Amino acid sequence: MQADAGAAILFNSSQVDQVVVDSREIPPPERAHRRREGDPICANGESGAPTASAPAVRVALHEQPLASAERWLIFGLFLYFSLQALIRATGAAALELDESELAVVGQWWLIGYNNQPPLYVWLQAVAFRVLGLDLAALSVLKNALLFTTYLFTFLAARRLLHEPMRAILATLSLLLIAQLAWEAQRDLSHSVMVTTVAAASFYALLRWYARPSTAGYLLLGVLLGLGLLSKYNYVLFAGAVLLTLLTVRRGRALLFDPRLLLTLLVASALVAPHLVWLMGDPGLIAALPHKLDFGQRTWLVSGLGSTLVAMVDFLAPWWVIMLLVFRLDFLRAIAMPQDSDLGFPLRRYLGALLLLLAVLLLLGASHFKARWMLPLVLVAPIYVFGTMATSALTRVRVRAYIATALIAAALVLSVMGWRLHDWPVPAGRQALAEHFDTVAEKAREIGFEQGLIISERLLDAGNLRLRFPDSTGWASRVNGAALTCGGSDLLVVWDTEGRAALPQELRELLIEGLGVPPGEIEAALPQALQRAAAGADSSMKAWPALLVWPSRLRSDCHWTDDVS
Repeated sequence: MQADAGAAILFNSSQVDQVVVDSREIPPPERAHRRREGDPICANGESGAPTASAPAVRVALHEQPLASAERWLIFGLFLYFSLQALIRATGAAALELDESELAVVGQWWLIGYNNQPPLYVWLQAVAFRVLGLDLAALSVLKNALLFTTYLFTFLAARRLLHEPMRAILATLSLLLIAQLAWEAQRDLSHSVMVTTVAAASFYALLRWYARPSTAGYLLLGVLLGLGLLSKYNYVLFAGAVLLTLLTVRRGRALLFDPRLLLTLLVASALVAPHLVWLMGDPGLIAALPHKLDFGQRTWLVSGLGSTLVAMVDFLAPWWVIMLLVFRLDFLRAIAMPQDSDLGFPLRRYLGALLLLLAVLLLLGASHFKARWMLPLVLVAPIYVFGTMATSALTRVRVRAYIATALIAAALVLSVMGWRLHDWPVPAGRQALAEHFDTVAEKAREIGFEQGLIISERLLDAGNLRLRFPDSTGWASRVNGAALTCGGSDLLVVWDTEGRAALPQELRELLIEGLGVPPGEIEAALPQALQRAAAGADSSMKAWPALLVWPSRLRSDCHWTDDVS
């Protein structure tokens, strides 16, 4: 494929020779015969200012109007995520774990809820108030964020790559990463949020790196704060970017600019309230390292293996398809000694990321999950298609790759439809929805209409609140500082598999938190367990136990003996 003559990423002389903002000069990258990573490209293909004999500077790709294929890409992605939202909104009323959590904690406005930062919950709470507590509110928000992720990835690719087709191929690659194309749709929330913010951060970083301004420093501060409020692994993304900038002369000049203080001040202002809340809960802080299994005896071996598996798993099946379609050219692109004509040192960024992961291993981390890689290696397709030789992008290969990505998207839509609708296969989600429909109906039969739903599991609390939208739901290990009652009835739900007694945590909450007399609990337990034993069926290993006290709660969620 011939490079588009008008699509090279080149900088005009004002961008290359110097960047002047508020009378302060940021030096250009060091001039050398062989271009360094991260250096802007001049019209003559070398670092530094254009020579007098150089040809006219061509307009950078990101400064050109969208080509027809690029407009079709954006429209196609919008249509794809609209269909995903429609499929979920009209599907089975069975919430996954993350969705159940959002249905519970999205009732309140707090600066902290549990062991995850609060940004996604805040956005979901807004969606619930606009669209109501239903599947549409869940699906519209998630797919809007995913579409935004793809859009910012495309915009970043346009700034770095020479040709529209390379930017399109890099963006379509996200459809071939299972964690982003499938798992993000199935049951991810905070990971989706941090991936969206990371994609936006990377695009803003490229704009700031090319043309630094006070507004750019402020925007980076906003995105840094939002990233830390999305998911804590954003720290790795920010750390890798920081290390990358420190390795290039231009990056150091940008970091040592006094305006960086604005970035830090804005980020601190956004994150400080949540960090203060987090520091006030020693239990949550102590639990954070356990996610990485710090301190295991076989930490080095298991941690290295877990990290490698997570990275391979995250990029699958994209890397397999790249090998099948582009073969050795894919490996050559990975092994490129420098970033070629890219305008940002992506190779150094990926190296910095590996360095940070190695530091975590040395500190004792022994467990990594593939979804934690979402915001970290999202730029890998951009790097590969930026360094791949033009001769590798033949018409046949490009068409085969695009067709594979479109087939993958169609398969994801089809399988998601099977999971969420009453189609012949599979029936798992329908069975789960029917189970909670039956549990809700049983709760109504024994007197629950509207009030407070308490459960030890988020899955139960969220799914039952979906069926009693005017009620309040609460589950164990969730911050209940703003707990209010949606009515006067009280419903307590717990899993009876392998046990019969009321869980101690729920018992303490009922007695100490709500003021339920212990005698009331003991009197109601036998009948609740009898109903659980009678309700067990082949679809569930054990039927949940239900305790219902109609009209026994005051507006402040405390017990009252007055049932009038």
